[in-house]
Amino acid sequence: MFNLAEILTLLIGCLLALVFIDGIRRALRIRRSKLKVDLINPSSEESLDFEEEWQGYEDKEESELLSSADDHEEDLDIAPAVNLNIIHLHDENDSVFSESSLSQALVFYNYRFEEKGIFTILDSDNAPSFTILNGKNPGFFSESIKSNDIALVLDPQNLTNPIESFELFVEVSQSIQETFQCQILDEDRNFMTKQMIEHMKNQFHEHQRQFLASAS
Repeated sequence: MFNLAEILTLLIGCLLALVFIDGIRRALRIRRSKLKVDLINPSSEESLDFEEEWQGYEDKEESELLSSADDHEEDLDIAPAVNLNIIHLHDENDSVFSESSLSQALVFYNYRFEEKGIFTILDSDNAPSFTILNGKNPGFFSESIKSNDIALVLDPQNLTNPIESFELFVEVSQSIQETFQCQILDEDRNFMTKQMIEHMKNQFHEHQRQFLASAS
């Protein structure tokens, strides 16, 4: 059995050990905090004007928006979605396409010019078949905007008369090509031959056949 003096000695020894361990933990914690503080350069923080930096960011963002809005010569990026049919018509020499010139070229077709500056070609039931966009940014036409590139875009989803719409799509593209004596291109703006157009027709008809088969 331990006497009172031995018990007190053991207790004091345990307390001293705990104090020593706690001191080591505090020292390590202070050292880590000091290292984190040292990673920040006080002089660089004092010289940094956050208001000027933010103002510079806003000015840069505004200039980029203005630049993109004013640049009408860049090709309009029309992402080819699944089953989306796109034909480009391009004139290398002049900006021949405008609201008025296209309206004259489409005089024998049923269409409407939308407020947003694009043409919508209608089928025999006056339902939308496909659209004609300005192939250059900003993608639409107005009284002051002309272009040397247009894009005919047909989305086969929710068409009232899909076969008629596609036939009209090809017919209008060929008619405009003959009227303006321009190049007819595919969705990647590569030269499109009559064989490629026929291949596009076959693909569209096959897609419609599979769609009707799955629906039935």
